[in-house]
Amino acid sequence: MRFGLLGPLTAQDAAGPLAIGGTKVRILLGILLLKRGQVVSADELKAALWGADLPATASSSLHNHVTRLRRTLGPEGAVRLRSAVPGYVLDVDRGALDSDLHDDHLGTARTARVREDWDSVREACAAALGLWRGSPLADLPALGHSLPYGPLLQALDEARLVALEWRCEADLRLGRYDGLAAELHALTEQHPLREGFHRHLMVALHRTDRQAEALAVFHRLRRILADELGVSPGRAVQEALADILRGDEEPAPPKPAAPVPAAPGKPAADGAAARPGAHVPAQLPPVSRYFSGRRAELARLDVLLEEARGHAGTGPIVVSGPGGVGKTTLAVHWAHRVRADFPDGQLHLNLRGFAPDGSAVTPDSALRSLLEGLGVPRARVPAAQEARTALYRTLTDGRRYLILLDNARDAAHVRPLLTGSATSLTVVTSRDQLLGLVAVEDAQPVALDVLSPGEARELLTARVGHARVTADPRAVDEAVELAARLPLALAVVGARAAVTPALSLTRLVERLRRARGLDAFTGSDAWSDVRAVLSWSYETLSADAARLFRLLAVHPGPGITVPVAGSLAALPAPRVHALLTELAEANLVTEGADGRYAFHDLLRSYAVELGEAVDSGPSRRTALRRVTEHYLHTAQRGALLMDPQLPPADLPPKAGRGVGPERLADIGEAREWFTGEHAALVQTVVRAGASGLDRACWQLAYVLKTYLSWGGHWADGATVQTAALAAAERMDDPTARARAHRSLAAALRWTARDSEAGTHLRRALDLFTAEGDLAGQADVHLDLAGRYERQERPAEALHHNTLALGLFRERGDRSGEAKALNNVGYFQALLGNHGEALAMCDAARLVFEELGDRRCLALTWDSLGVVHQETGDLERAAHCFRVSAEGLREVGAPFHEAVSLDHLGDVEWAAGRPQDAREAWRKAWELLDGLRHDDAEAVLLKLGR
Repeated sequence: MRFGLLGPLTAQDAAGPLAIGGTKVRILLGILLLKRGQVVSADELKAALWGADLPATASSSLHNHVTRLRRTLGPEGAVRLRSAVPGYVLDVDRGALDSDLHDDHLGTARTARVREDWDSVREACAAALGLWRGSPLADLPALGHSLPYGPLLQALDEARLVALEWRCEADLRLGRYDGLAAELHALTEQHPLREGFHRHLMVALHRTDRQAEALAVFHRLRRILADELGVSPGRAVQEALADILRGDEEPAPPKPAAPVPAAPGKPAADGAAARPGAHVPAQLPPVSRYFSGRRAELARLDVLLEEARGHAGTGPIVVSGPGGVGKTTLAVHWAHRVRADFPDGQLHLNLRGFAPDGSAVTPDSALRSLLEGLGVPRARVPAAQEARTALYRTLTDGRRYLILLDNARDAAHVRPLLTGSATSLTVVTSRDQLLGLVAVEDAQPVALDVLSPGEARELLTARVGHARVTADPRAVDEAVELAARLPLALAVVGARAAVTPALSLTRLVERLRRARGLDAFTGSDAWSDVRAVLSWSYETLSADAARLFRLLAVHPGPGITVPVAGSLAALPAPRVHALLTELAEANLVTEGADGRYAFHDLLRSYAVELGEAVDSGPSRRTALRRVTEHYLHTAQRGALLMDPQLPPADLPPKAGRGVGPERLADIGEAREWFTGEHAALVQTVVRAGASGLDRACWQLAYVLKTYLSWGGHWADGATVQTAALAAAERMDDPTARARAHRSLAAALRWTARDSEAGTHLRRALDLFTAEGDLAGQADVHLDLAGRYERQERPAEALHHNTLALGLFRERGDRSGEAKALNNVGYFQALLGNHGEALAMCDAARLVFEELGDRRCLALTWDSLGVVHQETGDLERAAHCFRVSAEGLREVGAPFHEAVSLDHLGDVEWAAGRPQDAREAWRKAWELLDGLRHDDAEAVLLKLGR
């Protein structure tokens, strides 16, 4: 499949162009393509689709649009749209976008330009320009005016302008002047601040004996720059002017810089050695031949460079990220791409801020190296650091240098090395976020994380070769996962593959899998050993931050919030927040848009190793108990907000344990908290059971049942209840075992394991009966009735509901009695006893209104709708189903909402309103499809009408 971004958005597969859909689906696809391989949060997508005026149905509507887009894209292959917390990610192979082809052509032109192969430059630029069909994503203009998409689109357009500039330059070099001046006149009108087009126009006019017009172009540019920006034309334009005034055909050589100011008490030196401008430093390290991906980051760097041009300079650029993430590789690759923009030269210095031997380059020594790089003789370098900084800034003032300062330790390490020049650009790489530079020196941050799955696969493919990847495609995907998409770890895998060419990737991955943790990614020296590289960041932490880093491996989830981390470490929230900030600044954790802190799998493995080596087993188990109890107390509060009639678990006291559960205010907060902590909650149940915290394991699974069941998360429900049942059996607690059997049955009923569900329900009924638990027995009878309903056996379902009704009445349980009354009424309606059915359902409705049980009230409205439908009163039935669906949507019960919408569609169809029926069925199908429920197919068949 191929996509077009260089104009109106297009998509096509082997059969031809695809109809993408409406505007919102096109915007969705455009955003995911612009940020391919990156997780785009649902909140960001909703803001892009609806702006500040979000409708109440934004979440469900976004899900609908994603579903439509998945259908358009078809089966997974080279393109894969998948869910990923907290949103979605689109994996697209390299080369599937027209912008990829544009980048390739521009890369060819860049190489040819260095060789001065102008025919090849022209051919490659013409091929790149031929891909354009208008402005990038021209049919989605709103994206160009919003962050973060505007800069990405500007970067695409900037690449087009570079191709145009280089093609014009090649035409000049090849003597193709016909029509060039007219084209350049138009380009200078369209882009009045772009000096390259003006320079080319001056040269084209000069070489066709139109010197007066060439000079007029210069003076017009000078006025525009002075009026708009308050600056003068740059060096390249000034040199073109000098050529015209001298009557030269070819550019003059660069002018030497001013002499180096004399040190105090010494005369100024003469000769080339005293003039740093007499030579052009070119100190950039070589480019990695395996560089791949990082398209978004490269685009961000290009935009920052363009902003520096347009605003007469900018602060330094800070490229930060964890060890092994590829900061230097990216910075060097980009520096080579843009080196032509810095004709005075490029300086590079490794500051060794995190060197394992502690041999960081001091600012004093760094300044000496930089001055020598500018051509200052060693004997002429001032002794004092302040004097060195002053001389460095004097020599770089007004010139265009690119300075790459690699591996800085902190902001203080860098400050003396910053130029005062508005025309030079300093790029700093560091494991630290260097927030001091961002806050005070206007530094522009570019944060790196691990590669996207597509980029990681691309990198490994480049290292091991397409033939081996084609032979073992699944092994490549597993290697990418084992390496946690960390570039350094992928490089180690690639190196091992390279030195053992006869070994298949499948065998290599088997060896990686057998290795323990980071042992799989041990290199031949410290710089290629992932464990060693990570250790250099860890060793800079304070003692408390180091302890928290180790404890984070105890937390089972993919990310952790400040309140959870406080309970994990038994620290107050302000203190733990400060420690998480320290870890984030050291790039040992990443703070997500949802406020959760996370690290990749290799950092987790490193934290596990450190915890086992430094912390005792009992202390780690105590931390797990604290975090489990945090979730247990908070989840029980949330479950009771969702279902006030839920019998609470007898939880352990939290006082004195360092546990600070969260205070959820209402059902909305409860649903939001459960959704955010979903993955962590499931894994905590499993981890608690495996660690011998049996009662906490069972109780957490019990209080999670409401959220997981209402939300249709039946597979996760089966996972946690299986762990809970095992824990309850180890406890030898009959009540716990009975509740676990019942909860597991409720989850299995919806996962095509209905016969197993029946076995667990019978076991639960036996245990509740033996314990004399009337409420437990009644609940199991309600569940058995639900099984018979699914089997379309209403008489048996009515029997069990009647038994439940008697037990609830015997116990004096009004809520349970109302549930049974509603169910009895529902099945009476199905069996034709409409009068009795209406009376029972209405009586249940009054009880639920009194108790404030919103979910059961909504379910009762569905039953009333069935009663009216059975009697032929379609208008009342439709009203009841609408009220039911709305109530279930409000409490977050998507499965039962879909059932009510399905019923509503049936009634609308019978009433002769096919469009209303279609809308109800469409919403029901989207909910069921999102839950991957078997009933989705039946609703889809109705839509086929």
